[in-house]
Amino acid sequence: MTRKLAVIMIAIAVAMALAASMAVAGDPPAQITIDKVAAKKSGVAFDHAKHSESIDCFKCHHTAKVKEEVKSCFECHGKDPAASDPTSGKKDNPFHVLCKECHKTEAKGPTKCKECHAE
Repeated sequence: MTRKLAVIMIAIAVAMALAASMAVAGDPPAQITIDKVAAKKSGVAFDHAKHSESIDCFKCHHTAKVKEEVKSCFECHGKDPAASDPTSGKKDNPFHVLCKECHKTEAKGPTKCKECHAE
């Protein structure tokens, strides 16, 4: 009986360690600098921690079905020719479309160029 209990306890400990490491590995960065358009405009400081408190991850990370599938925006946008090009600076820029429209809808957050891009 003691040997079975020891095996069970070890199995539980290993499972907990794996679960904890997966949770830590999945923690998003608190701050992000969106700077892929730095040649045209200055990078944008994005408070990911603040946004993730009130916005569902999948609203922005729209191709993921579960949190383990969440990717950086630039893993898709800018590499996939069918995706909007965030380096274009055009109105179809996915950050301009998603962020700006959300800020307008929620009536909070920056909506003008200089409010995000410091000169």
